[in-house]
Amino acid sequence: MKKIYYILSLALATGFMASCSNDPNGTDELLPNDQTELPEFNNTRAFPEDDGAKTLPGQPAEKLYNILQGADSIFSARIVSYSNMPSFQFNEVKNFTDELVKDATSDARVYRLIYNWVRTNVKYAQGYVSNEPYDVFVNKTAVCQGYANLLHLMLYTQGVPVINANGYLNSNSFFGHTWNYVYFSKQWWLSDPTNSLEYKAAELAKYQATFIPVSADGSFLENDQYAYNYAYEKINLNTVKVADDAFVVPFSVTLNNGEKFQVSSFNPTADLPSNVKEIYLGKNIISLGQDGIYGLRDHAPNVEKVYVDPANQTLLSYEGLVYEAYSNAPVYVPNAMKVVYLKPTSNGIIEKNVLCKHPNVEEVYIPEGTTKLESWAVENCPNLKVAYLPLDTECNETEAFVGVHPDFKIVRMDMTGIKDVIAD
Repeated sequence: MKKIYYILSLALATGFMASCSNDPNGTDELLPNDQTELPEFNNTRAFPEDDGAKTLPGQPAEKLYNILQGADSIFSARIVSYSNMPSFQFNEVKNFTDELVKDATSDARVYRLIYNWVRTNVKYAQGYVSNEPYDVFVNKTAVCQGYANLLHLMLYTQGVPVINANGYLNSNSFFGHTWNYVYFSKQWWLSDPTNSLEYKAAELAKYQATFIPVSADGSFLENDQYAYNYAYEKINLNTVKVADDAFVVPFSVTLNNGEKFQVSSFNPTADLPSNVKEIYLGKNIISLGQDGIYGLRDHAPNVEKVYVDPANQTLLSYEGLVYEAYSNAPVYVPNAMKVVYLKPTSNGIIEKNVLCKHPNVEEVYIPEGTTKLESWAVENCPNLKVAYLPLDTECNETEAFVGVHPDFKIVRMDMTGIKDVIAD
């Protein structure tokens, strides 16, 4: 079995005067001895095999349409839960809708009556307004989100499959917009009550340059192990119910119509099983989230390391951390990781917020070749007690490390050979 040891150059470290130290005399503190055992990293790489699955094709509207065609028959029933909605509100909307569609003899007619009522009775709001569906129902004012929410609720009360899509309207101007997809007459329809626009979802050429769906409600496919959704124009694994301690993220998903597509995002919206300690990402995963929404940060409390297939062209792993291929800052630092080794940067500078809001990290190693730590390089890591820096790295201790443990200290050392592997 192999272990990793730290090899300290005592002669060099002893004679060095700190440029960044918490010692009142300005002298660096050395490690208690010249061989400190470092955490062991798993050398096993169990990445998913490429099974030939294709990526979602075409423009965003085509991508979502492909998913809708192969989604579960109960897809829309899972999309939005109204269990948190006060029962009197739900019942008021349902009773009204029941009366509105009482003479309808088909799902198409139910849809038509509800759609026409929403688009003709709700007025577009100027300024802030609540878009909660009950508030829209009562006040009859909303922006696009409110129109779509109310249409969704009213159709939901009648058992008509419906989802909300969020994205952009018009590929030239890119206005944020929300609209609906509704299933009736044995096919999906795009329905935009805000602008009184409707299209058969299959007739992509008529609307895909105008409607650009970035994400959609809920899980479109769910089984005893996983659930998937459409997020940021990708098939995203959003729920893991059962997994091994070393969890290998699936390469693909097969829809109910037999179509197989690559899973290209892993951004969970629910907690991973508590036994998961390691995650293995294949070359198919190109995103762990976007716009500051990284589900692993909130839903993977026990994960210690993440490994990325070397064939991945977008993400890479370094000592259990995940980076975008051309970034100096990690995209994800596992929540249960206590000792962090940062990757050498391309410019020698550790920039602001490279390590931020990590609840458990206790030690951080700044790599050899780092010339400077900028202010707030490490921020709000309350259990961080020690930072190991190369001898010649420039930094201001109080500004580079903010919100750390009260007993935090900096240790200057020769970092060369820090990860040398010595066999027992």
